[in-house]
Amino acid sequence: MQRGAIQPSEPKDYFSAARARVDNYAKSTFSLAGSARLHRRALGLDVLCAPLNVVLAPLHALLRLISLLLRAVRLRRAAALLRRVHLILPTRTARTVEEGLLKHVFALPDGPGRSIADRFAEAPPLRDDTSLSEDETRRRAERAAANIKTYTGTRSAVAEMTTALLTICFGAWLFHRLTPGMLSLAPALADSYAMDAAIGNFPLGRGLGGLWYGAFPVGASPLAIVTVALMLIVTAAIITAFAGVLADPVQTRLGVHQARLRRLVTAVERDMTGSDSAPFAAREHLYARVFDIADIAGGLFRHFR
Repeated sequence: MQRGAIQPSEPKDYFSAARARVDNYAKSTFSLAGSARLHRRALGLDVLCAPLNVVLAPLHALLRLISLLLRAVRLRRAAALLRRVHLILPTRTARTVEEGLLKHVFALPDGPGRSIADRFAEAPPLRDDTSLSEDETRRRAERAAANIKTYTGTRSAVAEMTTALLTICFGAWLFHRLTPGMLSLAPALADSYAMDAAIGNFPLGRGLGGLWYGAFPVGASPLAIVTVALMLIVTAAIITAFAGVLADPVQTRLGVHQARLRRLVTAVERDMTGSDSAPFAAREHLYARVFDIADIAGGLFRHFR
């Protein structure tokens, strides 16, 4: 057994109890009614944070990927330092989820004004292990806190994917084309507006205008496309702030939330018991970037075509 590691009995009971609380927490927090209550907190400053988080999300995912590569080549200290960098801005919704996790899954007492690491430092697995130094206790508590932050960050990535799926459905319904993001949706929407304006201003009436521009279509100017794209990005960011209301019940029904929470508990357990293992994996950030890549690739294809 690793030096300083906690004896398995008490931590095992503590984390077994945490896993047992996962199902009730997920069903009460991420059901349709629970998610609606949760996202009421998104009204206000969260709406302002949403556009910035959409911009920062790709860079955040890149840092996570670099951290994984550093860990793969055994540069564990550099990987750990990089994992502590959280570019996703904290929101009221995320803080509510964090508080619910600490209180209802990890059974930690309320701690107004105290950091997550401070509260983990007083959790039974660390508090009751007298063989750990104060510095080691703090390091383990900070690693556990970093995993909590990583977990709540995955919610923004899932919200991005939900918005992308809504965009795809909207583009398929209105334009009969694949629009995985705003870069691919904006030209189609701007062209539609330009065509409608041209038909409406046709001197011989809309009927003949429709026939004329059906044969000789007009397209939107680059400035119009950029303007529409910026408007769509802001709109999508606001939708993303509330997309969890749709995504949460589906994930709960499919057991995705429960599985993700159990992975989180396992990661925190390994952190707090001194196991040398991989941290909580936020795969959702990488999945969300697939939509971005598809959006950019589609936009470039249409441009050069």
